[in-house]
Amino acid sequence: MNHHSSSHLLLLISVVFGAVWVAHAQVPFPGKCPDVKLLDTFDAEAYMGVWYEYAAYPFAFEIGKKCIYANYSLIDNSTVSVVNAAINRFTGQPSNVTGQAKVLGPGQLAVAFYPTQPLTKANYLVLGTDYESYAVVYSCTSVTPLANFKIVWILTRQREPSAEAVDAARKILEDNDVSQAFLIDTVQKNCPRLDGNGTGLAGEDGLDVDDFVSTTVPNAIEKA
Repeated sequence: MNHHSSSHLLLLISVVFGAVWVAHAQVPFPGKCPDVKLLDTFDAEAYMGVWYEYAAYPFAFEIGKKCIYANYSLIDNSTVSVVNAAINRFTGQPSNVTGQAKVLGPGQLAVAFYPTQPLTKANYLVLGTDYESYAVVYSCTSVTPLANFKIVWILTRQREPSAEAVDAARKILEDNDVSQAFLIDTVQKNCPRLDGNGTGLAGEDGLDVDDFVSTTVPNAIEKA
């Protein structure tokens, strides 16, 4: 391969990675999606309920958000209602999005938040969970044979989980050779209480703007 061909190939890879990252704000990787260890069994009913996001790869819909959680509930044996919610760190206001998921196999779900999204291909893989304290969720999409993009979540049943739960989740990522370098801890402090069924906020307590806006941003502006 001559110098010009190599340059064109590198440019193509760069364009693909750039377009994917801009469109999805997920982490791009070279090559096809690697194989991961799928669960042999999965108790969908035990998995239902509220999961708090402990850490995740960068994701467009979560930029500027804190107190992120998901609430899952069974509609029938293979269909799940999904509610993802968060607090805007700049305004202190809550937001949520509702979707559906289909259980396609053990720990393999197709999740959609738009009516036109098909529920035929798994885009939410539970790599491991004890159902009571932690879950590790993985998604990978091959854009071309040269590029893929991934997102990884560590979910916990508690806003501030035990070190043992976090260590167990990280061990699953390690066993699957999934990079932890891109994980960003999710802010789960000064969060409003959830109502009894975990579908909304109980009152208006805790909806104040956090230190990121009240202290960090003004200080950065002052120093600029």
